[in-house]
Parts: sequence; structure tokens; C-alpha cells
Amino acid sequence: MVEDGDFEGRRELYLKHYHDGKDLDMQYAEKTLPYVHQLWGRRVRLETRIDGKTAALVCDGGNVTKKVH
Repeated sequence: MVEDGDFEGRRELYLKHYHDGKDLDMQYAEKTLPYVHQLWGRRVRLETRIDGKTAALVCDGGNVTKKVH
């Protein structure tokens, strides 16, 4: 779901996966985010849950980084 199209005033696309007990396929997500970045034209952030912890996948072009909080 799109949470914000101008996250923190940087025109960053902020997507959120509402975890319903099923984890995202991380390989698929990491391959898909660069395409979303290409369409959006700016940084893309996807929030999800990994092993019960909040995590963010951030794509700044071809590179996807994962930050677990």
C-alpha cells in the first residue's frame, strides 16, 4: 500500500506491506524495487516485517539496502 508519495518532503515513495502473518519473498522484493524506482524516478522505501522486527528496503536506483529496526 502507498503510505506517502512525498516522504519527508523528498518526493520519496513510501510503500508499506501490511504483514498478515506471511513474510514477503525478499528475493522478489529486492528485484522488483529497482523497477518501481525506475517508474517513480526517485528513491523508493518499502516497510515490512522480518522475523518479527520492522524492516525497510530502500532503493536508490540499482541498489537495494535493508535496514532492520
